[in-house]
Amino acid sequence: MKPLVRSSVTLCLAIAALALPAGAAAAPASTTFAISGNEYAFTSTVGSFAGTGQGNAGDRAVWNTSVQHDPLGSVPTYVNGGSFQMATVSPTGHADSVRGTFVNHGGMITTLSTGPNCTNQRFMVTGALQDVATTTTSGGSGTFSAVLTHYRIRIFGQCLIYNARVAGTVSFTY
Repeated sequence: MKPLVRSSVTLCLAIAALALPAGAAAAPASTTFAISGNEYAFTSTVGSFAGTGQGNAGDRAVWNTSVQHDPLGSVPTYVNGGSFQMATVSPTGHADSVRGTFVNHGGMITTLSTGPNCTNQRFMVTGALQDVATTTTSGGSGTFSAVLTHYRIRIFGQCLIYNARVAGTVSFTY
């Protein structure tokens, strides 16, 4: 091979190597994420939440979930399905995603506190995740556990929820 052609091939390979990820990671390095966010939509049987997270190995994340459940107030209140999605970025810049579905009757919503006079309400939301997959793995599992707080205020004699925050953890086996 002529030196100029060899140099061109070497340069092209070097550029291609820089453009490709530095090794195929099996999944996000973090297996547990501290999450927080807001409830952005709800009915009596579905709650939708989104927010940010920080992984135990330094990954940063944004996430979204929709939790299907028995009507609030029923005892017990089972989680009946739904979905979870998360996009992650590692400290080295590796981007990945995680998705899964909630196991039917694989979790519960438990009232932690609700008081008279329009005080804030707190609920523990737990659920098992199945079919957890990343960009390179599938068939995993996981758990979701978060406290949902409904912030309430009395206006013109009506008790209204003006904000709903969620904070907890999500863990995966990839």
